Amino acid sequence: MNVLHVSETDLVGGRFNGYYMQQGVDPAECTFGMAVWSKKSGNPAVYALRPPRAGILRTPRAALQLLDRGLCLGGLTGLGSLAYPLRSFFRQADVVHLQLVHNDAYFSILALPLLSRAKPIVWTIHDFWAFTGMCTYPFDCERWLAGCQGRCPHPRGRGITRHWIPAVHWWVKRATYKHSRLSLVVASQFMREQVARSPLLGHLPCHLIPFGVDLSLFSPRPRAEARAALGLAGIREGEHILAFRGSPQKVDQYKGMAWLREALELYEPTVPTTLLIMQDASGFWPLSKKYRIVDLGWVDGEVLANALSAADLFLMPSVQEAFGLMAVEAMACGTPVIVFEGTSLPEVIRAPEGGGTAVPMKDSRALAEEIARLLADDKAREGLGRRAREIAEREYPHSLYVRRHLELYRSLLENPQ
Repeated sequence: MNVLHVSETDLVGGRFNGYYMQQGVDPAECTFGMAVWSKKSGNPAVYALRPPRAGILRTPRAALQLLDRGLCLGGLTGLGSLAYPLRSFFRQADVVHLQLVHNDAYFSILALPLLSRAKPIVWTIHDFWAFTGMCTYPFDCERWLAGCQGRCPHPRGRGITRHWIPAVHWWVKRATYKHSRLSLVVASQFMREQVARSPLLGHLPCHLIPFGVDLSLFSPRPRAEARAALGLAGIREGEHILAFRGSPQKVDQYKGMAWLREALELYEPTVPTTLLIMQDASGFWPLSKKYRIVDLGWVDGEVLANALSAADLFLMPSVQEAFGLMAVEAMACGTPVIVFEGTSLPEVIRAPEGGGTAVPMKDSRALAEEIARLLADDKAREGLGRRAREIAEREYPHSLYVRRHLELYRSLLENPQ
């Protein structure tokens, strides 16, 4: 069985876009390939969709991309996807699995009816984009339930039509999906319920397959060793580390950084405390008089596993979240997680008695109080950490994630209707 994943890129997001799915699978049982717009790896099984810089298609493609962005067409101009059935990577596949296909104009949903008649199509719904007018997350707006009519309060992009074109997208999606044969995958019950509510996708089969993590990489490590590996050997036993992924303040819409900053301003450490920040620490330097700030930048692999093991708590106060893979990676490292209510995260971490706790959405004071409570109670924190690892081993191993997908692929090939 040959499976083709289609996504924006390969290595960036490889933990959830299918890139690492080949690991642990016998090639005689199943092989995986990818077709991506932005190829970052040297993997020969990954096909680059972007035309070469000097290629004959480069200039027309670039012009279409500018048009797409200027008019907020949301990838509709990616008509090169209509030619996929003519490409060898598509013809060799038994099943095609769509991943992140809306971050650039390389894939058009207008191709779905054609592609889904040529091959069984699986589509992982990573966020709300597939069933809204255009937005990846709708916040408190529920216009996606009735056609996204009127002026969009949360427009995507900066094009001149951004406030009004979502209604057009919604109706284009409705007409397209009506003539497409698709099997959907979501990673959380929260997202399954949202898909079921959708007038666009609610009629399609939807399978719940949570993302998995490498439990040998993300595993509890002696805290002192993990801290030393990060160059934090100077932090003494009994001092605290709070870890989280930071987002640039100007573009953060989903990850709750504003409320996290407020919570950290409200919290008064009783011992020296370090903020271990991954990806972007720019919004937290004003707190440097109160905390030691360690900016790790973008990390993955061993460095990420050490960071999560070094922390006493992992904070993920997202206000919009379809799953939350980093929360599961923290749990696999035995580190308790604190999240906001109202997203997929309380379900994913099994709050409040599982691998972490949840506080009311956008309540900075409640978040600060929960940080204080858990840092002051070693026994409660250690109990949460043990249960976090148990949940990760039971529900989120990478092997289980892959096996569930293989079962889905086989069922589609055995019962194509």
